[in-house]
Amino acid sequence: MTRKLNFEKYFDCLLKIMPLNVAALATMTIYRIFFFLYFQNFSSFKGFYGYIFKAFLLGIRFDLSVLAYVNIFVIAVFTSFLIIKNLNLLKVAIFVIKIHYYIAFTTILLSNAIDFGFYLYFGEHINILIFDFFADDKLALIKTIIYDLRFPSALLILIFASFLTYKLVSLTAKKLTSKHSYIDTSFWNIFIKIFTVFFVPFLIFCMARGTTSMFPLGKFHTQISPNPFINNLSITSVHSLIDAVSIKMKQQSNKIDIAEKLKINKDEIDLSVFCRASIKNDEAKKVKPHVIFIVLEGFGELPILYNSNNFDVLGELKQHFDKDTVLYNFLAAGSITIHCLESTILNMPQRPFSLQITQSPKAFNTFTSSLVLPYKKSGYITKMVYGGSLAWRGIEGFLKTQGFDETYGEGSIKNEYRHEWGINDAQFFEMILRELKNNNGTPKFIYAMSTATHPPYETPPYYKPLKLKIPREIIQMMPNEKKYGRQIFKNYQFANREAAKFLSAIKKSEFAENTIIVITGDHNLREFKANIPEELFKKYAVPMYIYMPEKLKKPIDTNIAACHMDIIPTLYDLSLSNKKYTAAGISMLSGNTKHIAFNSEGLILSNNKAISYNVETGNVLYFNFDPKTKMLSKTEETKDHKEMLKYYKKILATSDVYLNQNNGEKK
Repeated sequence: MTRKLNFEKYFDCLLKIMPLNVAALATMTIYRIFFFLYFQNFSSFKGFYGYIFKAFLLGIRFDLSVLAYVNIFVIAVFTSFLIIKNLNLLKVAIFVIKIHYYIAFTTILLSNAIDFGFYLYFGEHINILIFDFFADDKLALIKTIIYDLRFPSALLILIFASFLTYKLVSLTAKKLTSKHSYIDTSFWNIFIKIFTVFFVPFLIFCMARGTTSMFPLGKFHTQISPNPFINNLSITSVHSLIDAVSIKMKQQSNKIDIAEKLKINKDEIDLSVFCRASIKNDEAKKVKPHVIFIVLEGFGELPILYNSNNFDVLGELKQHFDKDTVLYNFLAAGSITIHCLESTILNMPQRPFSLQITQSPKAFNTFTSSLVLPYKKSGYITKMVYGGSLAWRGIEGFLKTQGFDETYGEGSIKNEYRHEWGINDAQFFEMILRELKNNNGTPKFIYAMSTATHPPYETPPYYKPLKLKIPREIIQMMPNEKKYGRQIFKNYQFANREAAKFLSAIKKSEFAENTIIVITGDHNLREFKANIPEELFKKYAVPMYIYMPEKLKKPIDTNIAACHMDIIPTLYDLSLSNKKYTAAGISMLSGNTKHIAFNSEGLILSNNKAISYNVETGNVLYFNFDPKTKMLSKTEETKDHKEMLKYYKKILATSDVYLNQNNGEKK
C-alpha cells in the first residue's frame, strides 16, 4: 500500500480527475457556443468567419487557463503525498479536494450567469462597473433582476448545473478513494517517473499562463479581429472578473495613474488650462435668468433619429425640438448615470478606472470646479431635484459639499405611481416647477435628474401612449431585448411628453423671458448594442436641447461635436457675465469650430472625424464620422486625428491630476 501511495497512486489520481476536467472544459465550450448564438449578429460577420473559429480556439486556451488554476491546489496535494505516505490522511485530503472542486466549478457557473446578465445590460463582459451594483440601490436592482422573465429559467439552469457538478465531483472523489487503479507503473523507469512528477506542475503552470509570451493570457490577447463581438467571445467570465477586481484594488489604493497610462509627463501638466471666464454678457447681468439643467434617465438619441407618426417617441416634445436649439453630435460622459452626474457637477470628464468621487473620501472636498460656485457668487439659490433617493451613492452629502443650498429627493413630493427607482416623470417635473416658483424674486439654478426611464420601465396606469411601431433598424440594435420591448419606448415617450408639458408651462408663464433650460440624457437606453465599431457613436449618443429666451439668445452651431462637460461652461456664458470658473469643458458659444468631445470609454469626436481609444491597452482605431447617418467608417490616421488624440490625453491626464489633489476645503 505504501508503494501505491507513492508513484502509482499519484499517477492514478491524475488519471481519475481528467474526466471531471474534460467535462468542465466541454461545459465551458458549450456555454461559449450558447453565448455566441444568443448575442450574435450574423449581418456583422461577413468576411469574419475565420476570426470566429480563431476566437473559439482562443477561448479554449482561456478555459484551460481557468481549469489550470483550479487544479493547482489538487496537484499540490497529490504531489505532497509522495512524501507523506499516509492513506488515512489521503482520504481526508480527497474530501477536501471534493469540496474544492465543487466550490470552484460552482463559482465558474455563477460567474458565467452574472457575466451573461452583465452583457445583456451593458453589452460588455464583467468589468469594474460590476462594483456599482454594491454602490447602487441594491433592493431596486435585485427587484429589477427578479422581475426579468429570463431570471427563473436562469436560476433553474444554475441550480441544475450546480447539482450535476456535485454529482460529478462526488463520483470523482469516490474513484480517488477506490483501490482499483487505472494504471500500472511497475515497469516505468524511475527517471521517467521523476520527470513526469516535475513535468505535470510545469504543464499546469504553462496552461495557467495560456501563452509562452512575456505576459500571461489576458484581455489584450483577444484583439484578434476588427469585430468587437468576436473579440469578446474568447475571454472567460473568470478572467473578466479577476481583471475587474484587480482594477478595483488598484483604484482603491490610488495606484492607477492616468497620466502614466497615457504616457503624459506630469511635469508638463498645467492646471491653469482649466481656469476660464464667461463672456461679457450685459443682458444676462441685467436679467439674472433662472437656469434649469435637466438630465433625463435613459434619454438616448437613437429613438429620436427614427421618430415618426408611427413611432412617435417625442410626442409634443418635437414641437420644442423644432423651434429651439438641439445638438445631435453629442456624447454622454460615460455609460452609467453617476458618470453624467459627476462630470457635470464637477465640470470634469469621467476618467476610466477611477473611483467614483461620490463614494470616496474626496466626496467631502469642495472642488473649485463645482458648477454651482459661480452661481452662488452671483447671488443665485442653487437647488438639486432628484427623482430617486438622495441616499443613492451618497449623493446628498456630496451635493451639499459642492455647494448646493437645497436638495430634494423622491420623499419631497406626494408619491403617486412610484416605480422601483423613485417617482414618475409627471411628479418629477411637478417638483422642478414647484422649486422654480419658490423663493420668488431670487435667481435660481436648478439641477434636476430623473430616474424613470429605467427597467422595469413602468408608466402610470392612466397613461395612454401614442403610436409606437418599432422600426426594424431599432429592433436589430436590440437583439437581446426579450422582455420589455414596446414598454421601453412607452416609458421613453411618457418621459418626453412630460418634458414637453413642462416646457410649454414655462413658455406660457412669467418665466418665459427669464429662464434658460437645458435637457439632455445621462446615457443612451442600455438595450441598444453597438454590434460593430461603426455604430459606436449611436451607443453613446444623447441629444442636448436648450431653450433660450429671445433677450438672452446666443448663436450655437448645432453641427459641432460636444459632450456633457461642455454644458455648464455654455450655461455660464448664457446666464453670467465675466465670471471666473474652473472647468475642463469648452463653451459651445466659444466660436471654436474644432470642438472635441469625448467620453470615459475613449470615443473621441470632432467634426467629421472620430477615434476609439482603449486606455488600458493603447489600441486605437481611426474613423470618419457621417453627421447625417451617425455612422463611423474606418480610415487611416490624419493630422486631425493626431490633434484629437493629443487633446484627449492632455485633458484626461490634467483632470486626473486636478481631481486627485487637495481641492478646496474639506468638510
